[in-house]
Amino acid sequence: MLTRIEIDGFKSFDHFGLDLPPFLVVLGQNASGKSNLFDAIQLLSRLATASRLKEAFNDQRGDLLEQFRRRGDGTYLGAMTFAVELTLEPSVTDSFGEHAEIRHTRVRYELHVLLMQDDEYVSPVVVHEAVYPIASDRDRAHGSAGARYDGLASPLLETVIDDAERTFVLHREGEKARFLRADLALSTVLSSITSALDFPYLFAVRRELESWRFLQLDPAALRMPSRIGQSDEQLEPSGANLAAVLHRIQRTTRDEYGSGLDEIAVDLVQVIQGFSGVEVKENKAAGQWEVELTTGDEGKVGARVASDGTLRVLALLAALYDPGHRGLLCFEEPENGIFPQRLRKLMHVLKELTAEPEPGEPLTQVILTSHSPLMLAVLEPRDIVVMDWVSRVSPGEPSSRVSRVRVLAEQEASELEPVSRFEQRELLAITKDEARRLLEG
Repeated sequence: MLTRIEIDGFKSFDHFGLDLPPFLVVLGQNASGKSNLFDAIQLLSRLATASRLKEAFNDQRGDLLEQFRRRGDGTYLGAMTFAVELTLEPSVTDSFGEHAEIRHTRVRYELHVLLMQDDEYVSPVVVHEAVYPIASDRDRAHGSAGARYDGLASPLLETVIDDAERTFVLHREGEKARFLRADLALSTVLSSITSALDFPYLFAVRRELESWRFLQLDPAALRMPSRIGQSDEQLEPSGANLAAVLHRIQRTTRDEYGSGLDEIAVDLVQVIQGFSGVEVKENKAAGQWEVELTTGDEGKVGARVASDGTLRVLALLAALYDPGHRGLLCFEEPENGIFPQRLRKLMHVLKELTAEPEPGEPLTQVILTSHSPLMLAVLEPRDIVVMDWVSRVSPGEPSSRVSRVRVLAEQEASELEPVSRFEQRELLAITKDEARRLLEG
């Protein structure tokens, strides 16, 4: 679980920080930085696993230079830094079946990337990478679900500079540290950690970062059946293998009381009126799995004729109910295709799925972005933050536009001390009325 992210130097972010609960909706106008936030989270996930930093940057929107913050004079900052605070799973298993217990689950991961230029090329390199345990008495998310503290105090990974030489130091309990040269690090240390036995905590951090999921659902892809044998390991970002994933969920969760598919159907019916069931049928002649929805008026209908909103909700629920993939899920504009009067029910369902799990169950986290003012009416203030932009002036530089985040005030404007419009721009909190005007402006 991701409980805090700090970003500096990536796209529109300058000394940006955000605490993240299990369920959060980030509201903002277009170009406020909402998509950039997801881009930053996705880039960090890729940087932790890609064999080369450049591969991770190539997977993102824009070319390499465009992913660094642009100054007011049009030049680009050549450095970016990330820091995240995480709640790790209490146990991890690697690809070889090796298992490790994680007794201290709260850690902070830091990564600094610098652009290095030679005569012909510009390459990103790691100049700082570190993992520190978070002590219980210094944890801003103290008491969060799944947190364990075992008194771990020493760094698990640190970057040491001695006589102008940079070295990564990997620590493990009861054994000698491992040293890696870091003068020209073209990949992260985490990307090299593939065993749960060698460095269990570092492997757990990598596993957490690579588990983050990002959905950009395409209604045309959602309508397509899945070939029998098509990958069903994880829902694709577009949702193209929805039928195969639903079939796997049904097959692997079935017991005498039903299956996970039945639970998905129950939640779908709460949000989309007129439906009473979901099935996955095998079309042997075509060699494919097909989704069928049961309606009160028309009987069984295929996914090809279902509405965009119905399929988006079905895919979102499939991702959240998937027993093989829990953790963080990022999703943009959940209100698309949903009747406004049903949006409250959808948010309720999603928030319930992120509630504190039973002992031994994995954590589920949902971060949504939206520009809909309706979210202000259907959610509690603690479930919302608002992103906008401000002009920032650095010494000796023209002003530049950067993203910032503001919490939603519990009080309305009439209950607050009057301030000028300029002063309002500097406040960290924003009222519902101000947020509504911002979104509608």
